[in-house]
Amino acid sequence: MKDFSVVIESDRVVGLTPGGYQENLDGEDRVIDLDGGYILPGLWSAHSHLGDVIPSAGHILETESPIDYTIRAGRNAIDAIQAGITGIRVVGEGYYADVAWREAFEAGLFVGPRLFVCGQFFLATGGFGHLWPGAVQVDGPHEMRKAVRDNIQHGVDQIKIYVTGDVMQDPQLMLDDIRAATEVAHNRGIKVCAHAWNTLGVKMAIQGGVDCIEHGLLDDESIEMMLEHDLFYVPTLLCTNDIEIMQMDRMPKSMILKAKGAELHLTGFQKAMDAGIKIACGGDYSPVSFFTLLELEHLVRAGMGEMEALIATTRTTADLCGVGDQLGTVEVGKIADLIVLSANPLEDISNIRKLEMVLKDGRLVDISPQEGLVDLWELFN
Repeated sequence: MKDFSVVIESDRVVGLTPGGYQENLDGEDRVIDLDGGYILPGLWSAHSHLGDVIPSAGHILETESPIDYTIRAGRNAIDAIQAGITGIRVVGEGYYADVAWREAFEAGLFVGPRLFVCGQFFLATGGFGHLWPGAVQVDGPHEMRKAVRDNIQHGVDQIKIYVTGDVMQDPQLMLDDIRAATEVAHNRGIKVCAHAWNTLGVKMAIQGGVDCIEHGLLDDESIEMMLEHDLFYVPTLLCTNDIEIMQMDRMPKSMILKAKGAELHLTGFQKAMDAGIKIACGGDYSPVSFFTLLELEHLVRAGMGEMEALIATTRTTADLCGVGDQLGTVEVGKIADLIVLSANPLEDISNIRKLEMVLKDGRLVDISPQEGLVDLWELFN
């Protein structure tokens, strides 16, 4: 739509009208002239870890207290909304910091994005990520069921399991472990997402009943299985397709070589896109404000159209989080989580960085730089 007005009452969009908004103005109405700006739904990250500092020259995760970790995670989320990211799916966090920040934002204690959280994450004993905050090591279906139930008791929105290790590593959980997680979660109406790089692990995750594949080296068979089961896919392309970022992140050379060798990641994504798999945008790394936008650009570089990429970081992620009827598009009746850009992202996806305004619940979010505030990047250098 061109040359139109968005009418907001309370926290909802109540009108989309051609031209300027003039009717029924009174002293309490507020009119904001966007001067040719571009209105979009607020952006989302479908795959983030708010407390992630991996790797860290200062070994922060090994030395900081749970309180320090939680404070830093919250700052990461607040920075994200100031970059136009109004929703974040947090796929594994230490100390239930994501649950605490979700509640703080919902209560209005701080202005931050909507968080849809997984709390702790589950993996095989000694498996990939077992030293990270939030990791719970399980052996067998009984331990998995108990761990999932405990997570649900803490108020999580989704469940995260690590089916495989990193990039080219083999599966670590067994099929009955995966089924135990999905059975408990689905009985409570909760989705399960699976960290699954290795192609065999992807297929095991699908057989085990998960709802979303994270990362994923997909072949033709796994794509057919995903279509059959109507799964979501969060590819995190920058994990294997941005060598500069890997070097900046001080990843070991062995990991970079493995990532460069994972050509199936890119080709599998392209096949999944062509097949109509539901793809959501998530950048994995932190700061969330930087890597979510970078991942969105990677989707376009990999062949996704600008409009499709924007849908991946708005409507599809809202659907993945179970709130597509309330968020993710600019429609009458939906919650007014909106952003305004000064340039058209359909002409150049990098225009998502030209942010002019953010609204959450129909209220303006202060995105102006704060004097004296340390740059979050300093923690990563």
